[in-house]
Formats: sequence, C-alpha cells, structure tokens
Amino acid sequence: MNIGVINYDAKSEYQLNGSLLIEVLEKAEYNEIKLFNVQIYENETLMLEEVKRGKLDAGLVIPKGFGENLTFYQANLKVYVSAINIQAFQINSFMLNTFLDEFSKRVSNEKIDWMLKFIPENYVNLDTVEKFLRGVIKPINSTFNKISPEKLMSREAWIGWYTVGALGMTMLYSGLNMGSVALMEEKQKGCLPKILASPIKPSELIAGKVLSGVITLSLISVITIVFGIGVCGAKIYWNPLRIEHWIVPLMLLVLALMVLGLGSILSLVTKSAKGASNLSTSLGLLLAFLTGIWFPKEWFPKWMQILADYSPATWAIEAIRRVIVFEASLTEIIPYIFGALMATLIIFIAGVIIYRKSLGSYLEK
Repeated sequence: MNIGVINYDAKSEYQLNGSLLIEVLEKAEYNEIKLFNVQIYENETLMLEEVKRGKLDAGLVIPKGFGENLTFYQANLKVYVSAINIQAFQINSFMLNTFLDEFSKRVSNEKIDWMLKFIPENYVNLDTVEKFLRGVIKPINSTFNKISPEKLMSREAWIGWYTVGALGMTMLYSGLNMGSVALMEEKQKGCLPKILASPIKPSELIAGKVLSGVITLSLISVITIVFGIGVCGAKIYWNPLRIEHWIVPLMLLVLALMVLGLGSILSLVTKSAKGASNLSTSLGLLLAFLTGIWFPKEWFPKWMQILADYSPATWAIEAIRRVIVFEASLTEIIPYIFGALMATLIIFIAGVIIYRKSLGSYLEK
C-alpha cells in the first residue's frame, strides 16, 4: 500500500512522536510481507493531489504537537484515503484503521506502564489499578474466528469456485448470443432459402439449432473446466456418487436452454445479427451481475437485489453454489430447481414459438 506522510512533528522532544509512527509504518509486516510503502512529503497540497489521482493509496498528516498530545493527552491524526477504486478504498481503509487501532493500543499500554511507576503501592492495589486502566483502553477484548465452508478452505478450492463461475458466465454470454443470431446469420449468409427448400421440417431445424447450441456450450464448459484444473490448479468438489451433485450438470443444461430461448426472444427486437449480438452481450453482462458471478448481490442497491432474487438465472446458479460450496441437501435446493425448471420451460417454449413464427413469416415472403 503506497502511503504518503507529512510530518509536522519531526522536531518533537517526546519519545512518543510522529517520527515513531513513521518508523512503525515502515516496519509493519503481515506474514513477512511489508504492508506500507511510505513516502515522506514536504508539500501537503502535492500529497493530497497524488492521493486524489490514485498515485498514492492514502496520505497521513501528522500535526505539530502530536508527540506531546500522544504522551499526555489525546493526539489527532488526519487520514486521507483514495476512493478512485471502491474496493481498494475499503481494503486500504480497513488496513489503516487496523494498524492505527493496534498502534493506539500499544501506546496506551506504554502510558499505563509509565503511570504505574508513580502510584505508591502503600495506598492502592497496583494490580487492581492496572487491570482497571487496561479495561479503560479496551473494555471488551473480542476474539474473532474465521469459519468458512470446508470447500473454500484452500486457494485451489477458491479457484475451483471461480472456474464454476466462469462456466455460468460462458453460458450467459455465449448462449444468449447463439440464440439471438441463430436465424439472422442464416438469412444474412443467404443459406436460409436453401435450408427451407430442403425436405427438413421447421421443427427439425429448431431441434438442430438447439442441439447445436447445447453441444457447443457443453464443449466450451469442458474446455473451461480442463483449463481451470490443468492450468490454474483448480479443485472442484463434485462427487458422482452423491445424488445432489448431479444437480450441477442438470442446472448447467437448464441454464443453457434458458439462455438459448431468451436469445431467441431477443431476436424479435433486432433487425441484424450484429444488433442481436450486441443486445445479448449487454443482457448477459446484466445477468452476470444479478446471478452473483462477479459480486455478491448484497453489494447491490435494494432494487437490484429484488431483481436478483427473482431472476431464473440466479436460481440455477444458486442451486449450483449451494450444492458445491455449502453441501446443501436436495430438499434445501428444491425451490431453486423447481423455479429454474419452470422458468426455463416457459422461456424455451416462447423462444421456439418465436423461432417458428420467424420461419413462417420468411416462407410467406
């Protein structure tokens, strides 16, 4: 983390001072990794400008008299954190808050040790006084323990989960695109009249297009899994001996049919393959957000959370997530399975009807 520091307390005569804070910042480590890259500035305006532009992650202004106030009273410190990236802002704010809290606690303990030297033992119980003062510093000493699903305990498992997320993303983008341009590409290439002049029936043509899309999406999924496991070292917890784990390929198939049908519906509002492709990409991006592939839905505004809760694609992805990550039982995910299946059936039938009508209107011309 790149951090700029202005020290107006450099000439302080007190042991606890701004220079000590800078020294501790420079030496701070976590798991033998240096936390802060400290840069000393003389010009406060320049430092703040570089924080604003993102060249610095944060800036500290140590005021004059910091050492005296830190020793006898309460010291003030100005902290500026770059908000050019919201995720980096949250992480950097947390890091600095944690560091300053720990620094404050250690300084307070040093002040207590120093103060106890001047309290006569004949009049009070020093042990009681010490415990009281340390309780003033930190009334509640909480211990936080991290509890994660067993399936996400390792780096490989996290890569595995993101690999599954990449599968969902592939389904959304590629499936929508295939469904939306299936008929228009044949028109633009001039192949549709020849296809319709052949003995093939419209229902057979539709079935062929759907089967082609499912096979293509399946091949892409296999390639994604092989790449994730073989190249990235992903570990995907899938046991073919467990009935509920077969929900994963089922939901991927459901998702494929859903987006192919949705893509066919999109073709109604477009007049070219390029327009259909652009529209399907935009919708795929929106659905990727709503399904939680990129970010948890809890980060979204309330209205987007409602859309996510009632999105059929979310139901399919959520069923996969709960089985693979949280080891949910079949009864726990039945609502998601039923919702995804019913929505897919409706969307797919609507897509087939639209496809047949498009073929019919083309034949009439």
